Amino acid sequence: MSPEIALLNETWDLVKSHVSSKEKLEVAETLLRLFEENIDISEIHIHSNEFDKVMKTAIVSYFDEGVEDEDDDYDDDYSNGW
Repeated sequence: MSPEIALLNETWDLVKSHVSSKEKLEVAETLLRLFEENIDISEIHIHSNEFDKVMKTAIVSYFDEGVEDEDDDYDDDYSNGW
């Protein structure tokens, strides 16, 4: 695991106990956004099983949103014969 992803994991472990259950997913996504904008966490999918359920859900939600958009563009291009 990269030091950056280890730092995210440690930070999440410290923060999550101070956040209500209702807000954990939102806080996890915000933390991911902050890390992604400032340090390299490109290998996070490789290590996602080392995070708890809430952070895994946030990882899938946060990083897969962009992938779906790209796939949709590909399907549109293919159906148009491009």
